[in-house]
Amino acid sequence: MMPEFDMTGWPAWAQAAEPQVLKWSLVLAATIAIWIVAVLVKRLVALFGRLVTPKDQDFEGSSWDLGASVTRMFALILMSPLPLGLAGYDWRTLVESRGPGAVAAVAILLVAILFANWVARSMRNFGGKAHRRTGADDTLFAFAGSLVKYLIFAVAIVTALTQLGFPTTSLAAVLGALGLAIGLGLQDTMKSVAAGVMLAILRPFRIGDYVSLAGLEGEVTDISPFTTSLKQVDNKIVIVTNDKVWSDALVNHTRQTRRKFDLYFDMSYDDNMDHALKVLLDTANDHPRVLSKAETWVGVHALADWSVKLRLRAWVATPEFVQVRADLTKAIKEAFDREGITIPYPHQVNVAYKGNTEVNKPEHE
Repeated sequence: MMPEFDMTGWPAWAQAAEPQVLKWSLVLAATIAIWIVAVLVKRLVALFGRLVTPKDQDFEGSSWDLGASVTRMFALILMSPLPLGLAGYDWRTLVESRGPGAVAAVAILLVAILFANWVARSMRNFGGKAHRRTGADDTLFAFAGSLVKYLIFAVAIVTALTQLGFPTTSLAAVLGALGLAIGLGLQDTMKSVAAGVMLAILRPFRIGDYVSLAGLEGEVTDISPFTTSLKQVDNKIVIVTNDKVWSDALVNHTRQTRRKFDLYFDMSYDDNMDHALKVLLDTANDHPRVLSKAETWVGVHALADWSVKLRLRAWVATPEFVQVRADLTKAIKEAFDREGITIPYPHQVNVAYKGNTEVNKPEHE
């Protein structure tokens, strides 16, 4: 029932327009109120999703994030009879005909979110246990879990739409046309999905490997149908689309159990090269973490402008590569100091003329 105002003395056009203005003002106010309620519902779902999402996983782009947006849409549909009724439509009939379907649709989506996350989490956990027990590759389980999660959610959306009264055959035709349009408009996204499938099949890297790809370095933390996530050494998470991962050169630093490093050291031309090479070899082989000591190699790499450049090659276990390299760099510097082997600084000689006399003034840089 619309409120009434005393319009005595108002112009005729204002009196004629008053019912329509009042009606549509109430419709607008109801629409705004419904939107606010729907946003609050979305935020509540998102808050619950953040609470149940593991800390090592991103919430943005997850099924909970998508589910929160879909829940807002269905909340708008569920509360739409209020502005429709104010606009003059028979909202009771709409509620009786569409209300149960809307409630069922929301329930289907919520159950689908919980079920999809449980399936994906279970597959990841199973893959992790299989990897720890038998050394099985857990990357495929993680990828399959993400793929199954999206499939469950897609089926849930279609089922929810049928509950709202959309005919199944018409819905299939619309979804097919929509899928074709989306596929044409999102070719890069489709490329990422195709690349993700190839990465899951060929597995050039696994979760936990340290890789260089697309100009970035980091530990692989997740592989989904769309993206690959890396954790860099400073604990930043970088997300790269799979098409870039597949198309660029990829270096896997941890696939092999052993790695060989190269270290370069400068020595003065005035020092004994054989003595310096022996110091290099002995210092490297004295380190307890250097493997295959018989394969440790030292030699003269180059005769540089102001120094003789020496080269050291040694094998270490892959997880200890960085630490052993740092240890040997420090140990060899200390050994050179102890043995009197000079690491020269770059220097140049300036030639000055004083009268007819040439004067050489060496300067160090």
